[in-house]
Amino acid sequence: MKSGAAYLVSYPASKKLAHFVLWSYPRPLITEGDTTISFELGKLLALLLYPLNQALLLGLLALLALLLHRPGTALAALALGLGWLYLCSTAIFADYLMGALEDAYPPRAMSVTQEAGAIVLLGGAIRGDTHMGTLGDLNQQADRLVHAVALYKAGKAPRLLVTGGGGVNSRSEAEIMRDLLEVMGVPRRAILLEDKSRNTYQNALNTAVLLNNLGVKKILLVTSAFHMRRSVPLFTAQGLEVIPAPTDYQRLMGAEILPGWLPSVSALWRSTHALHEHLGYWIYRYRGWIQGGKTGH
Repeated sequence: MKSGAAYLVSYPASKKLAHFVLWSYPRPLITEGDTTISFELGKLLALLLYPLNQALLLGLLALLALLLHRPGTALAALALGLGWLYLCSTAIFADYLMGALEDAYPPRAMSVTQEAGAIVLLGGAIRGDTHMGTLGDLNQQADRLVHAVALYKAGKAPRLLVTGGGGVNSRSEAEIMRDLLEVMGVPRRAILLEDKSRNTYQNALNTAVLLNNLGVKKILLVTSAFHMRRSVPLFTAQGLEVIPAPTDYQRLMGAEILPGWLPSVSALWRSTHALHEHLGYWIYRYRGWIQGGKTGH
């Protein structure tokens, strides 16, 4: 899932909305043609938790308060919305949020990475097919594909399983990633597809079924470092031995051009994804899909 803020402006209100979103997330979609409407509704509700959307909602609240002749409420809502949006748009805050997710999963040299029965590449690195393109369009998490190919070419596993379903009248993420992996030198015979899942929980369920049928128990799990905290325990809960293979780290080593306190689109993007992951982790724990603590090797 790629894509929610963990906190709303008013704490009691945030608890109520978070509880609503928890139960709006779809139940496992193991096969096609089941709860598509539920899935889309869950995605729509998650948009309400994004910092930009929260700021817009607070702006609308400020406008409504003005119409109701409540200037004090209007000013407070506007200041809160702008302040929250500014905070989430700074590199200082974005890096803090990302650090809380990435630090538990440092990068590992290829030479010391264990071998496994399969490399599992999670979706989330694809925007989809474009009107004029011959291959699917990559997004900011495209490092996942590069790292998976590097592991395969280093001989760390004999097969590469790609996961991710698709929307209505569109190809699945798994199919699009297979095409890209072939261009990058992975033979089609080595690529397995899991193309029914719509979220990380379903990725784990469906992948475990496919790999169990092949007798594979040990996997290299490839996803963004900030996504590992939620992904590793999900796959471990399915009886798989998980070796985390994190990539796509978001914090730069060198100093950025702009000072960390100045707002930027890239910082807002990082904050949004980090908040989405923090919220997603607690949603999954709330629903009993994962247990607390770091899991894996």
